[in-house]
Amino acid sequence: MKRLVIVGVFAVFFCSYSGPFLMAQERSQYTITVLEQDKRLAKIEARLTIENNILLMYPEGAEHLPDGWATFVRGLIAKDDAGNIISLQYLGKSQWTVPDPLPKIINLSYEILVHHDQGKWPFGHDEAAYAKEDCVFYTGKALFIGTLDLKDIVVQFNIPAGWNVSTPWKEVHNRHNTFSVSGVEELTNIGMLVGSHLEQKIKEENLEVILAVGGDLKESMGLFDATVRPLVLASIELFSKSPSGKVVIIANSDKFDGGGTFIRSISMLFKDAPNNENRANWGHIISHEILHLWIGQSIREAEQEYWFTEGFTDYLATRLDTRTAIISKQELFSTFARKYDEYLAVAGKISIRSAGNEKAKNYDLVYSGGFVSALVLDIEIRRNTKLTKGLDDVLKQMYQEFGISDKKFTIKDVIRITNSITGTDFSGFFKDYIMGIKIISLERYLEYLGLDVKKELVEGKYHTRIGLKTNLQTNQQGLLSKIVGI
Repeated sequence: MKRLVIVGVFAVFFCSYSGPFLMAQERSQYTITVLEQDKRLAKIEARLTIENNILLMYPEGAEHLPDGWATFVRGLIAKDDAGNIISLQYLGKSQWTVPDPLPKIINLSYEILVHHDQGKWPFGHDEAAYAKEDCVFYTGKALFIGTLDLKDIVVQFNIPAGWNVSTPWKEVHNRHNTFSVSGVEELTNIGMLVGSHLEQKIKEENLEVILAVGGDLKESMGLFDATVRPLVLASIELFSKSPSGKVVIIANSDKFDGGGTFIRSISMLFKDAPNNENRANWGHIISHEILHLWIGQSIREAEQEYWFTEGFTDYLATRLDTRTAIISKQELFSTFARKYDEYLAVAGKISIRSAGNEKAKNYDLVYSGGFVSALVLDIEIRRNTKLTKGLDDVLKQMYQEFGISDKKFTIKDVIRITNSITGTDFSGFFKDYIMGIKIISLERYLEYLGLDVKKELVEGKYHTRIGLKTNLQTNQQGLLSKIVGI
């Protein structure tokens, strides 16, 4: 499976449904019709309340195509409430202007050709759309024409009997295959699977995880369930509470391995059927995204803090991988080594925090730098509290303060909570390693864990190798046990 640039997630809150269903003046609405005999055609009717004169499709993800996502749009017609045709002007790049006078309601009719998987995509068609014998994968980006200020939206599917709609959206009460969507980001930046695929739900506290598996991978549902269920339980245990909402994990077979991540949804493609041998790769993608339900979607930052929402998440996900036996202890140590090498290769020029301003460009500094700093901070918290506290406790406190409220955190809050948990001033750590460019020397911190760190020259480059020392001291055994979690 290819390496993913895991996209930063957005905070999403479900809106509750009240009042008469589909009142035109209150809610924008989309109706999507898919026929079994032609899965590659989606017919869409939209009734939208608009406040500006620009209609568009999601601006990201199809930049390599001259017309963007509109490449796959056919027969777009716009009318006002009296049935009069509105002459839209196409501006290029999936944008249209609505002429004056601007109607309060605009009715759209168009078709989407699901031919995305018949061409090349920079990140693979797992992030676009594709059709299989028993299902169709959509992203919201590929389907919806609207305005950037859309909110309080209803999406309804007309599909054959026996089909499922696997989506992270909230289903409208007593309305089958009808969903409530809070805004345009939640509408467009998600993945969903529609068809006769196999669906299984994991429900724990207020959290629901939907496994949506199509075609040749249906026999792998048991392995997916056996992997995901312990991760969900371990995540809830880590934070002592679960957020409300849904996440959908979508899996299909393909000619190439691939994966894409969206808001509360993961798309994975497998060249070879998932098994215990390749589980470390796809299992980590799942654990990382499950943790985003807490970090990034519930615990939200006031300004970009990707070192925390991505780097710290990746560290915690790797620990969960170990706790749930997705990877072994030695594989954990190998991950420490790889992350350290990736961090050292780019460290010392800009800070880990400022690297998030151009996250894709500074991927290794954000993710691997954040990972290494989280590991070191975890070690230092446990050392300073004689193993009574850890980074987990900082995250639990952040969830209590920010995860179940509308408040957003700043880096000052992370420092304040860390200091409060430990009774020690950690401001120098954050000043040097997160906001500054001082390079972390991981070797001395891993010494506290009883780990042996070596540098090996391979094809002209030094690589870190980490192994467990023999005859560990009692304090090393205790600290290692807390970090590894087994």
